[in-house]
Amino acid sequence: MSVSPPDTAIGACPHCQQPAGSTLACLPCGRLLVEPEGSNHFERLGQSPTQVFDADRAELVYLALSRLTHPDFHGGSDQATQALANSHSALLNEAWRVLNDDQLRAEYQLELHDPGAMQRHKALSPAFLMEAMELSEELESARATGCAKTIGRIRGEAERAIRARMAGVTVACTDTIARIAREAHHPGAESGTLPTAMLTPHLWNTEQIATLLNQARVYRRILDNTD
Repeated sequence: MSVSPPDTAIGACPHCQQPAGSTLACLPCGRLLVEPEGSNHFERLGQSPTQVFDADRAELVYLALSRLTHPDFHGGSDQATQALANSHSALLNEAWRVLNDDQLRAEYQLELHDPGAMQRHKALSPAFLMEAMELSEELESARATGCAKTIGRIRGEAERAIRARMAGVTVACTDTIARIAREAHHPGAESGTLPTAMLTPHLWNTEQIATLLNQARVYRRILDNTD
């Protein structure tokens, strides 16, 4: 499968000089690449953590890279190349596991922007914890008695609660990305003379996002227990 890299591809391939489209391997020529220090999962799938995630393109890139980085594809290569294929294949699969999950992707993106944010804002309100505990206890009782109807209702409640919180995260992240884009194109961006009014709200509301994600984690555990 051939996937042409976008105009904003991550760097150029040192072998063919074309936009590589990934930090793991060059999509045009198929050569494995030595990743720059500090590469992240978004770049491995040919995207940027400061842009809105393109799930369809990420899947195409993942499928193309699955072949290019697969150890069997490099069976006749030297040991260094085989070792690189093994490590890159593992990195690719981990990148796909994380970015293909809305919640894990949001958590990863937040941690890239503000390391430790999830842990710093882990404490949730007593009202929320009480609500979650009551739902968990009701689920435990329903499982003990085999009440499928109650389990199904709780599953639906957990799914709706997760969707609501992820919608809030999406709005917060998208608004931030849009603001960054506006600032980047402001006439004062290159000269470093952006108005203070633009610079001040540039920071993400990490507490809001981390709180929503930590709440989603709680409901996700409840949802997992309905299986």
